[in-house]
Amino acid sequence: FAPKSVEFPMHHKDLANKFGLVLSSELDHVFEFTSLSPKLIKELLISMEFCHPVDSSLLRDEIRSLLATQDEWLYFPSLVSQDTPSNPFGSSPSDVQSCVWLCWELRGLEYPFLSPRFQHSIFLRIAHKFIQTVTDDQESQILQHSCTVWKNGIFWSTVHEVDFQVQTFSSKATVQVLVCSRNGILPLMKEAPKVIQEVMKMKEHHCPNMKTVSVLVKVKSGIPSGVQAAVSSIIKTVEKG
Repeated sequence: FAPKSVEFPMHHKDLANKFGLVLSSELDHVFEFTSLSPKLIKELLISMEFCHPVDSSLLRDEIRSLLATQDEWLYFPSLVSQDTPSNPFGSSPSDVQSCVWLCWELRGLEYPFLSPRFQHSIFLRIAHKFIQTVTDDQESQILQHSCTVWKNGIFWSTVHEVDFQVQTFSSKATVQVLVCSRNGILPLMKEAPKVIQEVMKMKEHHCPNMKTVSVLVKVKSGIPSGVQAAVSSIIKTVEKG
């Protein structure tokens, strides 16, 4: 279950699917060589952050109909087979102009690529922390807190009308967080730092020696442009007044 850029045995590649969802029972034939119980194997994979259990009540109806079963589903970001969607935000031109946008990027300075494990962990943590986690009194809001996943990215909308798209570009050694708020700048300022901090935590955990720079990129018509500024330079300018 290494991330997609790392090959795993050919007879296990049939586990890869559009959503990265694997039945708990499907792990039995993958680990048929071990005497460990299926329950213990599942708990080990979860504790080692290879996957995370999915509450089927949070899945959209069309997905539940395709994956109809009483068995437990596990989300493996490294097994998502869907290609990058053309426009996850799905906004019309008028909506794009009225939104408040933010594009933050973490760029590697020396390494020519991102660690597959680092990329995998980003999507796993984000899905667990910002999408699936809800409290009992938020049941009516669950369906609004929906997401879309693909091979190198994840998109979700929050109940505060803030949309997030997190993508990794391994060949550029870059993690990009693109945020769109349809409810003004305050919700964006409240929620965006939490996602950025989580990416930084994963970087320190998996790539502590990797030298990086944080960059803000100008967004034009919903698309990040080439105009950019290092966050450190912005902070120094503000401090100097």
